Amino acid sequence: MRNYEIVLIEEEVAHMYHGMEKKLFHLFKENNCSQGVLKAITTNQIEYITKPYSRENLDHYIHQFFFHNKAYSYSKYEHTLYDRRENSYAKLEMHPDKMILTAEGAIDAETRFFEVLRSFHSYFLAINYEENKYGWLKPIRVVNFMQDK
Repeated sequence: MRNYEIVLIEEEVAHMYHGMEKKLFHLFKENNCSQGVLKAITTNQIEYITKPYSRENLDHYIHQFFFHNKAYSYSKYEHTLYDRRENSYAKLEMHPDKMILTAEGAIDAETRFFEVLRSFHSYFLAINYEENKYGWLKPIRVVNFMQDK
């Protein structure tokens, strides 16, 4: 089973840490594993760099995207894709400050959720603590303002 925590990062922070996503990952991992004072400090740091998302808008957006799909089921703030033909399953749970994506089998279902989230907002960061993997759902492009003359 694959588990992802998905958070929305402030745009300014996302651009500052472009190419240094590992630092963001370590902050979230430290928070996930810590207790006491360190937990409080890292929680404050995470609250500062993350941005709240409209759970209602995103919930509606995802539902509208998938409602015609027979492999899709829905209850408020919880979306599930199960495709027997592809042997893939993914469930997206929406919490006020983050989302949790749980997936099994082929990566098709989780990829579909990533695509929808990517189209909703550009600065979602997905973290898989068990496998030490992380990344932007929509890679940030660096604009090159320098031009050859």
